[in-house]
Amino acid sequence: MSFDPKNKENSNCKYCFECVSKSNVEHICSSQLLSDSNYTLEELAHQQLKQIEQFSLESNYLTCQQQLRTWHQSAVQHLQQIYEQHRTNLDSIYQSQLKNDLNLYRNQLIEQIRKKILPKTNQFIDKQQFSMKKSQQISSILKQIESEYEILKSYKWIDVHLPDVKNFSVPIRIAKMALAAKLTDGEKDPVDELSDDDDQKQANNNNNNKSIECQQMNLIDLIEIFANNPQPFASHSLQTNSSTLAFSQQQILVHDNKQLILFDLNKKLNVFPWNDNDYGILVDICWMNSINRFLILTIHSLYQYDPTSSFNIHSSKIDNIQLIDRSHVFASICSFDRSLFLNYHKGIHIDQYDFDQSNQFQFVKRFSKNELCESKDLGIRDIRSNNQHICLSIMQSEDLKWRLDLMSRDMIRVRKGVPMDAGENQHKFFSMLIPIGSQAWLFVNWFTNKLWIVDQQGKTRFIKENNIKNIRNLALSIQQNYLAIRLEKPSLLNIYKLN
Repeated sequence: MSFDPKNKENSNCKYCFECVSKSNVEHICSSQLLSDSNYTLEELAHQQLKQIEQFSLESNYLTCQQQLRTWHQSAVQHLQQIYEQHRTNLDSIYQSQLKNDLNLYRNQLIEQIRKKILPKTNQFIDKQQFSMKKSQQISSILKQIESEYEILKSYKWIDVHLPDVKNFSVPIRIAKMALAAKLTDGEKDPVDELSDDDDQKQANNNNNNKSIECQQMNLIDLIEIFANNPQPFASHSLQTNSSTLAFSQQQILVHDNKQLILFDLNKKLNVFPWNDNDYGILVDICWMNSINRFLILTIHSLYQYDPTSSFNIHSSKIDNIQLIDRSHVFASICSFDRSLFLNYHKGIHIDQYDFDQSNQFQFVKRFSKNELCESKDLGIRDIRSNNQHICLSIMQSEDLKWRLDLMSRDMIRVRKGVPMDAGENQHKFFSMLIPIGSQAWLFVNWFTNKLWIVDQQGKTRFIKENNIKNIRNLALSIQQNYLAIRLEKPSLLNIYKLN
């Protein structure tokens, strides 16, 4: 390429105009500046590369180790202080109170036997006299003393009530930031700006936003359905106001009037009798997509149902999932990939099971209420999952208000929810929690008949324009393109198609 020294508009040229024109004018060489700038950028890039290659989280890890070690030392020291305090208290109670009381009581019994009973019996023996009346009196007194002694011997006069050391009131939680998600979580990659292919860049942006746009459209569709109460795609009459409902992609399973009923998008497919006395009181149903089965939860058992199979639903009880704690009952259920979470009444426990390679559910871990809730919370109503997070609907004790806490898969709290409206009282956990894709959660308060949406940032939104009354439960299909709503007064199952 030839260079025209008279053309100063050659802004992209690598040559310096003054140097090429061979003038003797002192100047700052633009070519040299460009070269120096390129070398500077290259040096900076190498510097950043070296820093990133050498970067490690080990110092952060060692700091956490030291914090845990310090906590352990402080905890042991604190427990030792508590032990010494209560040991001293125990010694004092025994030595100065209980032991003296025992001596007084024992001496009283001994005196009765030595001074009143034994002289009488010796008199009978020495004088060879026998009085039936006095003998019966002495026998009655001895039996009474014997009875008192048995009580004295068997009763636990002193006891120590110890807390469960496995259940601290403030559980230790090791929180991990989702480091990899920082690179891709909805953020635009600045390196894409260097691409010369604008079409490819636009395609990548479209793909990145497609899922989010779909979720937002579904949320808008839901709000419009609540506001407008349109004609449903299909509607089925039911007989009771039961709330149980689960949706796969094409099929819906409901519990109604001592029956389990399977619907597709248009009609009733199958009916199974369900007697609570035989199989247990049914409390929740969910669809586990990883194994393509409905899971049916009663207060003490779990059943599975494959809608493509012809086997008897009543013979499908999962025997290795049972109540570990017989003093409480199951209340709600959800699946997360190949994991299953079973919530006990008021969240006193949540048990995790995994579906292993042998196609069996294996117990993994139990989470206590103290690990999941705050100390003043009344308990957990529902546990639900969107395969990214787990959500718990929790009633607070101070105001009976509901909030939705977001948990990681290992049940560490990611976000504490904002309180919504209140329930009726602490004994009536009447509500329903529904995941809306991976972006939001819908909460139905049966007591107030109000709907709330919690978005991905945790912001709550009360749905003011709701013309669908008496909602018991609702569910979205797996592909989020159909909505099923279960109503009471009248009892209906309505199905809506989402755009």
